[in-house]
Amino acid sequence: MDDRIQAVLDTSSNRIVGRLMKDVDLFGGIKEVCRRFDIEAAQFQCIGSLSYATYVQLEKTKKGVLQYSPKIVTDTEVELLNGNGFVGYGLDGELDIHFHGMFVDCNQHISGGHFLDGENPVAITVEFILLPIEGVQLKRGPDPFFNLPVFQFSKKE
Repeated sequence: MDDRIQAVLDTSSNRIVGRLMKDVDLFGGIKEVCRRFDIEAAQFQCIGSLSYATYVQLEKTKKGVLQYSPKIVTDTEVELLNGNGFVGYGLDGELDIHFHGMFVDCNQHISGGHFLDGENPVAITVEFILLPIEGVQLKRGPDPFFNLPVFQFSKKE
C-alpha cells in the first residue's frame, strides 16, 4: 500500500480507521484501502483538507428537469467539514465510490455536493473510518426515473 496511506483494522468492530496524506486522491486512497482489506462494499466517513474540491451539484433546467451542474473546481484549498460515501462496483466492474461532502474554502465560503473521482487531492490529511458491509452487493445500475447510474443494493450472491 502507498506509504502515504495509513489504515488499521479494528478486529473487535470490523472497522478500518486511518488517514490519507498529502497529494493522495480521496477516492483513490479509499479504494486502495478497500483493495488491501478485500472490501467489496462499505460506507465511510471522513474529515480533513483538500488542495481543491471537484464536485457537481443538483440544478433544475428551465423545463424543471433535475440534472447535475457542470463540474465545479474550487480555487482554494478546502477544509472537508463532513464527508460521507459508499463503496461498491461501477458499470466497468471496478471499485467505485459515491461521495457527498460539505467544505469551507479559504474565503470562508461553505459549499458542497457530489464529489468526482480522481480530482480531490489531500492538502494535509484526511482522516476516515470505513465500515465494511457484509452480505450486501452495491453495484451501479440505471435509476428508473432519471436513467443515471446509481448504486443498486442487493443480497450478495
